[in-house]
Amino acid sequence: MKLPPLTAIRHFTAAASHLSFREAARELCVTEGAISRQIKLLEEYFGCALFLRVHRGVQLSDEGRKLYDVTDQALFQIAQVTDEILGGVSNFTLSVTTSFAIRWLMPRLSGFEALHPSIPINLQTVTYPRTAQSRRFDASIVYQLGDPADKTSPVPDNSELIMIEWLLPVCAPGYLSGYQEEALVKNCKTNRENGKHTLLLQDLKDHRVIFNEPTGRDWRSWAIKSGDVELALDRALKFEHDDTAIQVAVAGHGIALANLAYISNELKLGSLVPAVACQVLPIGAHYLVTEKGKAGLSHVETFRDWLMTTAESFKAELATLSLPKQ
Repeated sequence: MKLPPLTAIRHFTAAASHLSFREAARELCVTEGAISRQIKLLEEYFGCALFLRVHRGVQLSDEGRKLYDVTDQALFQIAQVTDEILGGVSNFTLSVTTSFAIRWLMPRLSGFEALHPSIPINLQTVTYPRTAQSRRFDASIVYQLGDPADKTSPVPDNSELIMIEWLLPVCAPGYLSGYQEEALVKNCKTNRENGKHTLLLQDLKDHRVIFNEPTGRDWRSWAIKSGDVELALDRALKFEHDDTAIQVAVAGHGIALANLAYISNELKLGSLVPAVACQVLPIGAHYLVTEKGKAGLSHVETFRDWLMTTAESFKAELATLSLPKQ
């Protein structure tokens, strides 16, 4: 059995996971020069470049990608077996989008920890999961645009649907109260259902909307699906995350397009109310993606089972919410 220098392999894998020699050096507690020397040794061994030097860093060559796909899994499995032999516990490592972590997962994670205290969770929130570094995780919770019911919508590889993202325009109840008084003065019409007022779709253009990311992607998709609804996108308040947009809506500064999974508590408490009498629309979905070669690990399966059971229970709770209809 012919193997390349194993020390060099360890240095290479660290550099490949970060796409940075500096970060690899920090991880292994060595100098950046030591990383460079070990990778040069490995490139001489294989007779090809493993990294391509670009303007702001490095990226893997085709040969480097092929090698990293193998070494990352191999080193992870060695670490897992080492823990078992030494009598240690297996950490469950999870990459998850920031909004899903803050608004849904974290409030429920104590339930998993209470049931499975022997499985520590190493959780990292990311804006865009499934980068090169995500291979260092057992699994990732990712967001994908598109309705899963539409067979043409893309689905991540090695994934399982957790829940659909159902979007609804919402605002603080005080925001609507102020508009209703103005509408009465101007003799305008508003929707009225179950004793509660909501805006007419065509009136949304007169109101400030709140973006949960700078481009207003969700609002634009929702407007098209709702029948080319006109929006004042140029006056929108723009934020980076769902949580910020939701909090700004609660404070009464405009109308947010929010995922029902993220605002179920606010709807129950009445700090947010539907702004428009319309059906909730599916814009995207959240998926659990298990990294290749890690699906059979017991701690991964344990988390997967808990996550899916918890999601199913939550979907039943959502069904009890009183929502407007078109």
